[in-house]
Parts: sequence; C-alpha cells; structure tokens
Amino acid sequence: MEKNAKLKLSMVFRRLNIISIFIIIVIFALYISGCDDKSDIGYNSEDSLPPQHSLRWSPDGSMIVFIYDTYVVIQDVETEEQRQLTGTGFYYEPTWSPDSIKIAYSSSSYGARDEIYVKNADGSDVAMRLTRDSAADYRPRWSPDGTKIAFYSSREGNLNIWVKNADGSGDALQLTSDKGSDLNQEWSPDSTKLVFESNRSGNYDLWVVNVDGATPPVQITFSEASDRKPLWSPDGTRIAFQSYRSGEQNIWVKNADGTGDAVEVSAGYGSVSMHIWSPDSRWIAFVSEDREIMLNSSDGVGVAEKVADGLEPCWSPEGDRMAMVSWLEDRYRIQIVDLPEKFR
Repeated sequence: MEKNAKLKLSMVFRRLNIISIFIIIVIFALYISGCDDKSDIGYNSEDSLPPQHSLRWSPDGSMIVFIYDTYVVIQDVETEEQRQLTGTGFYYEPTWSPDSIKIAYSSSSYGARDEIYVKNADGSDVAMRLTRDSAADYRPRWSPDGTKIAFYSSREGNLNIWVKNADGSGDALQLTSDKGSDLNQEWSPDSTKLVFESNRSGNYDLWVVNVDGATPPVQITFSEASDRKPLWSPDGTRIAFQSYRSGEQNIWVKNADGTGDAVEVSAGYGSVSMHIWSPDSRWIAFVSEDREIMLNSSDGVGVAEKVADGLEPCWSPEGDRMAMVSWLEDRYRIQIVDLPEKFR
C-alpha cells in the first residue's frame, strides 16, 4: 500500500516537472520574440490579409506606424528602416499625437482586457496606461489639438463614446449613453466634435456629438442601409462613410451638418473598403474588390483612377505620396509611391 502511494506521488512530481519545463520554454520563446530587433519585417504567406495593418503617417511626414503581427512598428519614411515600438502582444488602432512625438494604441496583451496606452514614438519611455477600467476600451483617436483621446467602451454595459485628457489627468467623460452600440468615432478638424456610427435608430447611421458633452448627439444620416466607418474631411465640411445603399458596400460623402443628399464616389468597383481623404479634401482613395487602390474626386464627379495594387492606403501629410501594404517579392511589404501630379 505504502509502495503504491510512493509510486503515485513520484509520477505526480514527474508530470509537474515536465509541465514546469514546458512553461519555461514558452515564456523564453515569448521573451525572445518580443526582444528580437527585426529591421526588415517581412511575411511569406498565402493568407488572405496581410499582418501589416492600421497604417498611419505621422503628421510631420517622417514616419509611419502600423501593426505587424504582434507588434507596433515604426518605419522611417526615407530610410525604410523599421523598429519595434512594443514587445509581443495584441495591439490595435495606433494613432499619432499631432506633434508626432507620441502614439496611442489599445492593447489586450496576454489575455488582459483592452486598454488604451500612450508611448513615445522613439521608444524612450515605458508606455503610460491611459485607461483603467473593468470593461474594455477600444479605438483611440487623438484630437487634432493634441489635448484629448477619444475611444469607445463597454463600461456601461453597451458601447458608448468617451474622451479623456491625453496626459492622463482627470476622469474620462462619457459623451453618449444609449441602449444601442456607438462606435468608430472620428474627430472633426477643429477638435470640437466627434462623428460616430450607431444602431440606436434600428440600423447603423451616422451621428455627431460635441466633445464637451453639453448637448445630445445629432443624427446626420437616415438610411435603411447601414452607414458605417465615418471619416471627417480635413477641411471640416464633409464626412465620408461606407454604406450598402447601392446594394454593395461603397463609399459615400455627406455634408457634415447633415444637409443635402449623400454622393456616391466609388460605384463600379465591387464591394469597396478602406477609404481615406486627401489632405486637401479634393480626393478620396479606396480599395476595390480586386485590391486595387483607386482615387476619385470627393464630389463623385468623374471616373476613379487606379494608382497601385495594394491595401491600407495612407496619404502623406504633404499629399504627394501614398503608403500602402503591397505584395512584393513574395511577401507583404510597406510600399510608398509617388502620386500623379493631378492628385497632389
């Protein structure tokens, strides 16, 4: 009896040792992958979507931030040198501060809930945790004046829009409160308003809210189709968005004050996505169903023109170049192209 008990105990300890060794190996592998300094981040895969995404050009025009697989990565525009800004984890939606010094992003590293963090773009500091709540916080967006960061959160049980001081001071201010879902907020150029999508009216429409929280949101689109992913024009007069109004997902433009009819700018290219304004508000780039980057007039007049094959178009602040994710030399890479003179 005693011999059997000792044998069982010995087997238990042996299994525990094997498990401990496995855990140590996994932790070491994660550490190595997080510390590896990859100057040329490539990807050999037939996956339908690239690991690079969420491209954002810095306001000073010198850098591009994007998510690569499990890292936040900074690329120098001129030298194309790349460096990891973060260790291994799960990162989403990086956004630049207007002075190009800091980057805000959301992270749910190692199973933790999503929170918003702020880190120096040169990697010289430890990331500051901007939000701290039992609910997840998503999609940070830095205000053009640099003072606030907007995000959406499930803190009240459903998704609502919030803002917090970018330096971390004070409490977050809740701007929307409804039983529907409010999300995908974007700033007006003057930093006084946010446009967002909400299904509070039965399907997704676009709404605008003042960031002081003094007045309720105002609905600016009314459609039986879903209107989503709004983007304010740099000149502040219009809002571009995705909608199935024509039967396929296309890009539409509407006056920011809600007046007038929406204009379709991407008809004829299948179900399109990934739209972005030119810095001068004259053009809109989008990705066609065939993964071609097309440019068309933001008033919907004329025929769209192809500028490259790729995904994730990102206009330079000067308006003369565009960054994108392209399939080059058997891998996905960040490519920067000069735009034709008419689009500058």
